[in-house]
Amino acid sequence: MNRFVSAILMTAALICSSTLAHAGGWTQPQGKGYFKLSQQIVRAKSLFLATGSPVDIPTVSGNTTSLYGEYGLLDRVTLVGYMPFYSNFSVDDENFDSTTGIGDWDVGVRIGILTKGTTVVSLQAMAGLPLGDSGQLVDLWTGDGEFNQHFSLQVGHSLYPIPGYLKAELGYNNRQGDDDPVDDYSDELRYSLEAGYTVAERLGISFWLRGIEVLGKADDEFRSRYEIEYLSFGPQLDFYVTPNAGITASMSKFTRAHNMLDAPTWEFGVFLKL
Repeated sequence: MNRFVSAILMTAALICSSTLAHAGGWTQPQGKGYFKLSQQIVRAKSLFLATGSPVDIPTVSGNTTSLYGEYGLLDRVTLVGYMPFYSNFSVDDENFDSTTGIGDWDVGVRIGILTKGTTVVSLQAMAGLPLGDSGQLVDLWTGDGEFNQHFSLQVGHSLYPIPGYLKAELGYNNRQGDDDPVDDYSDELRYSLEAGYTVAERLGISFWLRGIEVLGKADDEFRSRYEIEYLSFGPQLDFYVTPNAGITASMSKFTRAHNMLDAPTWEFGVFLKL
């Protein structure tokens, strides 16, 4: 297999565990919370190179089990965490060994700036903890070995009395640099838009767009294997079994991408509201 493609495969598996929920500005009341246990699945037979061109590869399979949580420490202060505690990646190629382990965690806090009325605004700060395996003894990494900081402005708007909402987020991800251009990290601009609607108080339907743009790089400049860039879209369904608990399913499709697996990511889970 081409060495360049092999290097990308080391980090391409990370996309299965890099999705973070977007709250859209709402904070949790003190003592209340939202928790989701989910399974993410991806199967890819091609990937987007650093140039953005797709190329065929042996089938990459990834499975990540994660816990996402929000807890209201105060009415305007919410603790947030995304914790992929089990990941398994494999390639249908005898030159690659499968990898199993913990992924990188994201933990932080959301602070409500405007919390009353139909439109809310919050600031969120997250720290990326490099708990995943990014060593030289494995081919498919479960982490990127980087301690990053992500700051975002989140806005949410309720369409009441219509049972729907709109969300938007704009963020800056501060990443560690490296003198070696192959292992360099560039800072990122992250953004998302989402719209949702609730049917008969039981079924939530939403659709979103999310993207990452690498900062400080022209389109034709070299991108290291760590510089993932994409625009993604997809639907999500939430079915409430009880007023406070239910099941969820979503699909993410990635396009206009660099250093990314060219395949949808599926997610299935259960959620609980305190």
